[in-house]
Amino acid sequence: MDEKTIRAAEAILKKGDRVELIPVKDGVKVVRVRREEVKQK
Repeated sequence: MDEKTIRAAEAILKKGDRVELIPVKDGVKVVRVRREEVKQK
């Protein structure tokens, strides 16, 4: 992982979202995972 990838992941984590790091041929892909509570009536 390069410094740019690490900074991108840390920025997402600071916002409170989850991060998935997926290895790909060119390096690592950073994916933001958001979870929302579904309110039922």
